[in-house]
Amino acid sequence: MSFLRTWFRTPRVRRGLAASAIILSAGGLVLARTPAGAQTTLGGSTLLVAAGSNSATFSGRGAHGSFSLSHGSVLAGAEQPVFAELDLRADAADRARERAPLSIAVVLDTSGSMSGEKIIQAKEAVIALIRDLRDDDEIAFVRYAGDSELVQPLARAGAVRSSLIGRVQAIEASGGTSIAPALAQGLRALDDAGRGRVKRVVLASDGLDGTRAQSEAIARQSAGRGVTVSSMGIGLDFDESYMGSVAKAGHGNFAFVKDGAALTAFLQRELVETATTTIEAATARITLPVGVRFVRAIGADARPIEGGREIELSLGSLFAGDERRVIVELAASIGAGDLRAFEGTVAWSNVGGDGSQARFAGVSLQGTTDVLAVNASRDGNVLAHATSALASIRQIEAAQAYAQGDTGRAQAIIDRNVAELAAAATAAPAAAATSLQNQAAEFEQTRKTFAAAPPKSAAGNAAAKRAVERNMSNEARSVF
Repeated sequence: MSFLRTWFRTPRVRRGLAASAIILSAGGLVLARTPAGAQTTLGGSTLLVAAGSNSATFSGRGAHGSFSLSHGSVLAGAEQPVFAELDLRADAADRARERAPLSIAVVLDTSGSMSGEKIIQAKEAVIALIRDLRDDDEIAFVRYAGDSELVQPLARAGAVRSSLIGRVQAIEASGGTSIAPALAQGLRALDDAGRGRVKRVVLASDGLDGTRAQSEAIARQSAGRGVTVSSMGIGLDFDESYMGSVAKAGHGNFAFVKDGAALTAFLQRELVETATTTIEAATARITLPVGVRFVRAIGADARPIEGGREIELSLGSLFAGDERRVIVELAASIGAGDLRAFEGTVAWSNVGGDGSQARFAGVSLQGTTDVLAVNASRDGNVLAHATSALASIRQIEAAQAYAQGDTGRAQAIIDRNVAELAAAATAAPAAAATSLQNQAAEFEQTRKTFAAAPPKSAAGNAAAKRAVERNMSNEARSVF
């Protein structure tokens, strides 16, 4: 259930809407983000304490970010929904530094369904990537059909470039599809990567098999070892839920590519992001106060620890200038007048250097019986970002329902999304409102395509896959 729907069903909120509407219509949305507090230094990192505020910022070597709450106050007497937003950004200035050497494993589907133009274009894209690697970068190449073959063990690109290009050119498509063993082989190929190298596995497939859970587990283990896993689905027959979930578990990118040009562009994007990666193994620990419980996280893997009093978030790697957003849905039950404080730690490894850590504290949530105080404490940006992320999760559900032939359910989900995005846009700050409106417009276009095209048609398949790709990206990064 969405935040807005839950919020407006709260009886005390409904009773206070008449009075609060006068203030909101006269002066717009009022935010309770007070001026920042004093800065102190702790362990080489900057700690910004914003006492009694919805938000605090933090910074350390190579990255900075913020932790914010959707509200500074909640109604006492009943459990209320609240959202926290954690933003982490890798410093853009680090683009200018000498990049670390790379270790990349390409895992390519060469099954019979790839025969013809698809395998030709796929080979051309892989060859272009091989040519673009620096001599001191490392590459491994795995091909798979019913079984997998390590065509090229991990080696320096300058030493194997010519021979590997020849082996890729000689590949022919045949056989079935078995993704998980090939993905595991690609990961094992990076075991010999030297310290200080940025590691990434790129999986490409045009099909599906029955090993989704296994592949997700392999990708999640890879992320835990500092290896990013990205996936691209080729053509219109692959399972976007499978391929997307692998990229999500591996903290990588997922893309739907229809032709050779798009395939080459995706691999080039992977090369650029890997080459400019500055932050690895980013994690956050959030300590929840008494009366606040964790519901779910969007944009990162989440693990409750310490009996649920702390939440550990895994964000993966970031390239220079990259920003990761995590929305944490919470439920708060706080007595009138009680003040509950949040604190946490964000840690990461700097590529080619040591680890960094930053803390945040002083963000608080207070219980009150004053509806107007609750409304005035809202952070419109956090609420807008939470609404956007939740809508993306539902839009993926709509695309999956449509792909399975349940067009009625798909249309109902999209209708709800458009309505809630429009409602949120009316109360959001200008920039956030524009993003919500853009998201709603894109959802409207998807609805029209779903209504006009049968689920198994080329246009329908493409629209469903594009919707999954776009909205999976929006879970961890704002894309609208």
